[in-house]
Formats: sequence, C-alpha cells, structure tokens
Amino acid sequence: MPAPLAQKYLANLPHGRTEGHPLYLGADGHVIGDWFGLGLASVFQPIVEAGSRAVVGNEAFLRSASVSADDQGLYPWTLFSSAATDERVIALDRLARTVHLLNSIIEGNRHPLFLNVHGRLLAAVADDHGRAFRRVVNTLDQDAHQIVIETPEEASRQPDLLTFVLRNYRNNGFRVAVNIESIDQWRLLAHGVWPHYIKVDARKLGKGPELHQHIHTLTQLSEDARVILTHVETPPDLPADLPVLLQGHGIAQASKTLGAPEDVSASMI
Repeated sequence: MPAPLAQKYLANLPHGRTEGHPLYLGADGHVIGDWFGLGLASVFQPIVEAGSRAVVGNEAFLRSASVSADDQGLYPWTLFSSAATDERVIALDRLARTVHLLNSIIEGNRHPLFLNVHGRLLAAVADDHGRAFRRVVNTLDQDAHQIVIETPEEASRQPDLLTFVLRNYRNNGFRVAVNIESIDQWRLLAHGVWPHYIKVDARKLGKGPELHQHIHTLTQLSEDARVILTHVETPPDLPADLPVLLQGHGIAQASKTLGAPEDVSASMI
C-alpha cells in the first residue's frame, strides 16, 4: 500500500493527457510524463543475486507511452540528445525520474530502485546534485536510501566530477552506483569514489575462467560495494563464492509491471 502522501498525489493526477499537467495516468493505471506531447513511460528490469536468483533491485528505463509501433523504439539517450539546452536536459531528467518513482510506488516495489542520470545533467547542474529530487521524494514520503542514483560510463572518465556528484547524492540520502568500462578504470577511481554498487558490462570481461578471474579481481577491489554484471545475455556458470549481482535480457526482460521475486526466479530455471 503506497504511503498516504503518495496515494493522495496519485489520486489527484488527471486521467489522460491534460494541458498544463506534466504527469497523468494512462489507461493501464501507470503514470505517464508529458514531454511536449510525447508520452514517457517506465519499464523495470530486475537485478538478481547470481547464486539464488533472488531479486535485490529494479532498474527503471524510459520508453514511449505511444501505442504506435513507430514510437516503441524510444530510448532515453536519443531523447536527451535532442534537448537543445542544459535547462531542457535538467527538466527532462527530473521528469523521467519522477515518472519512474511514481510507477515504482504503483507497482509496490520493495527493492532498491535504480535511476539513471544522463551525462549532460552531471555537468549542467553546478550546485547540489540530488537536492531537487530529494524534495520530490520527501513530498511522496519515500525513503531516499531505497533509491540508487546511477551514473553513466562517461562520468567515470571524469574522476573529479564523479567524486563531486556522488558525494552530493549521498549527502542527500541516496545510494549511488557507477558504471565502469574496465577493471583498470576502477583501479584509478577506487580511492576517490565510494559507490554502493559498481556496474560493468559482462561482455567486456570475457568468458569462462577469464570471466571468473575478472569478477574475483573486481570484487576484491570493490570493498563494501556490490558488483553488478550488466548486459547478461546468457546466465554465466559462476562459482558459488563469487558474490555478484546479475542484470540483462538473459536474466529477465524489462517490463512495465514488477512480478513477485519467485516468479522472476522461476523464469530462469
């Protein structure tokens, strides 16, 4: 059951697109963001423990709310790239995260919610990253610590900016995740940034024994952070002593609805 403040907020949203309202409820009961006439919807992909396949988080992605087949290929980076000014990027990013948070509440999500921030936003916001979104979280009476702000790979190429951004989000009560391009890159970052999660594309780590060795090395370097392998197309056969998390189409497809953890686990057996 959503918190009373969130229930009240959702109850006051218009049904269907309404002029002057950036958020509205779609026919299926989910929240849609209105970005200059384009409907923005959420899908969620689970993140699971490698051993038990238990769900430990859900990452939100932006998709078109249009029923037109031509619009179903909307991906956030394309949309963000079309934003002409930094102000537009900031507004779009905050709208997208609000849509995801509301839909997560509607779905009764009990796990950490992973929300991406676009690289342009990191440079566009000069002051306190996370402060404005924390106000949204507070308005809906949600726990900021259950939200994981995820930075893109490009941010990991700018250690000073990354350190500043992560510190801001942590100071505002959020958990943070970084995407890295390689283990060598993490070696350079490890002493200056302290994320809760480290995400790396599994395709960049090889296969078989090579993959196992790279995961072992990364987990040794990660200290208290959890390592998440992304873009997992085929669930790897990992030793039981490698405490990693998995995410990708080989684990579960992204969906507008959140199934029970046991349903997701069963689909992978």
